[in-house]
Amino acid sequence: MLIFVRSYLSAYDARIQKYFHVMERLGLSYAFIGWRRDERPYQPQPYEILYERRGKLGARWKNAFNIIGWNVFIFAALAKRRRQVSAVHAVDLDTALVAYLYCRLFGKAFIFDVYDKYSAVRNITGLAGKMMDALERYLARHADLTLLAGEDRLEQMQLAPGLENCLVLENVPLNATPATALPKFDGKWRIGYFGVLEPVHRGLEDLMRVAGTRDDVELHLAGYGGLETMAAELAASHENIHYHGPMGSDAGLDLMAQMHVMVGMYYLSVPNHAYAAPNKYFEHLMLGRGMLTTAGTSPGRKVEAFSTGWAIAEGKEALHSWLSGLKWNEVENAGKAARELWDQKYQPYFEDHYVSLYGRHVADMLKTDDHD
Repeated sequence: MLIFVRSYLSAYDARIQKYFHVMERLGLSYAFIGWRRDERPYQPQPYEILYERRGKLGARWKNAFNIIGWNVFIFAALAKRRRQVSAVHAVDLDTALVAYLYCRLFGKAFIFDVYDKYSAVRNITGLAGKMMDALERYLARHADLTLLAGEDRLEQMQLAPGLENCLVLENVPLNATPATALPKFDGKWRIGYFGVLEPVHRGLEDLMRVAGTRDDVELHLAGYGGLETMAAELAASHENIHYHGPMGSDAGLDLMAQMHVMVGMYYLSVPNHAYAAPNKYFEHLMLGRGMLTTAGTSPGRKVEAFSTGWAIAEGKEALHSWLSGLKWNEVENAGKAARELWDQKYQPYFEDHYVSLYGRHVADMLKTDDHD
């Protein structure tokens, strides 16, 4: 059995869902250890083992005791199932260290999946940040398999190019959604965001405030995180702002297919954002919708290079300026270019990389699993 570990819920993690699909395609057994951080209704799946202590996303040091408890829970859950477990797939540093120690203690294979550089995305600097970076590099070098979301992450993490145990898996969607026509323009630009509602550094608070002042915008938000309360309050007080709450991957993509423009902004106030490798970049290609993102970031450079969207400066003024100059032919052309790039480059990606490459590594790790 392979056990996935992430401090999140699997239903809201598109990348985890792709791994589950690979396991099911190949007939390999798996389970998931996750963290249910709040009291919202959630129906655990039979394969889920959940830590129930409450803790907010992005709380940083305030979450220290919760994180200690979370790591104790991970080790205990893995140790309890040690006769069934052949490998552990741990996501990010807040699960990887304890998973690595467990794997080395009990002779299991260890997969380290680096969604984001831990110190950079949390803006942890100084000695603490350097220690985290060093630990993260060590784990990446010594894992049986390290997964990165983009080639430029090697540079960011100061890992040698061609690292033998490293596999790059970009965040390409699992199932290709058929191309659909853009909704008709009725005087309002339908703009959508689906993902974690981070309270700072993603421009979502700026986007909501700008949308609330304009009659030519219909803003749709889906997800959960620190901006939930703000999103719900603005939706209640503005007819043109809609908050849909948390959504699974399929429902979220269905919502985004109803938009004219998808949003994925990554303010450079977080150093990690220069290397952003978001699901949203590939989702906008698949759905054939232009993407609004931030200049100076990896997705910003890509949308400009392939004419699939807009890369703008940070802040409310830049958003106002972009909206005031937006034209229907630009929206049409960006959507068309996005889908063409998807068809040409990314249509076979899931089969070629997730199933064939990642699946092969996992199958090899589980060959000695005689206990399922």
